[in-house]
Amino acid sequence: MVEILVSDKKGLELMLESIPRYPFPRRELEQYETPAHIAAHMLWHAFMNGDLYNRVVVDLGCGSGKLSFGSLLLGAQRVICVDIDDSCLEYGRKIMVKLKDYEKLASLLHRIIYITVDVNDLLIRDVDTVVMNPPFGVIPGNRGADMVFLRKALQIANNIYTIHKYSRGLENLIQEMSSQLGFNIAYRETLYFPIPMMYVTHRRKIYRVKIVFYVLKKESDKSG
Repeated sequence: MVEILVSDKKGLELMLESIPRYPFPRRELEQYETPAHIAAHMLWHAFMNGDLYNRVVVDLGCGSGKLSFGSLLLGAQRVICVDIDDSCLEYGRKIMVKLKDYEKLASLLHRIIYITVDVNDLLIRDVDTVVMNPPFGVIPGNRGADMVFLRKALQIANNIYTIHKYSRGLENLIQEMSSQLGFNIAYRETLYFPIPMMYVTHRRKIYRVKIVFYVLKKESDKSG
């Protein structure tokens, strides 16, 4: 049996805050790192629902792997990190290798798999849980990108923990797509996602983006 390495949500958040930010984010990929408090909030929900411990978890658009790392801390049996940006994945690999300096955390290394692929071309199926912070689709040419990620998640997993930029039509889109693929919305919550000044187009020190955190569960798996 795998070991749980954090005992509470605050401890999880503190561990996630220790992960250094990826220094070369790409604007066209909307690489906004998930804040530690939001990542911990999402993952603690999944853990309390029984959707992380001893489960196979996929982190779609994982970036440097904050949600993946948190899933491992909470006892995921296997985590598959998926991203199109190999440089970002390599950065995440280097962070994980440094865990060998810590006796308990070193055991996490063999439980993580990295895959460089466009999410459309991902072929895995039948995993337990997807956790993700997909591109919000706010860059011209990226419209609807988060729905592409969501559709793939609905095709490969039984449980989905995801965040999306709020819009008036968002709920209808999520509801329609989920229902078509046999899922229901088990939980929703409005949050605010802080984005620091990180691209030349940014004019404020921090942007607070209204988002919605969704938990989607396959109808045949309502009990979690």
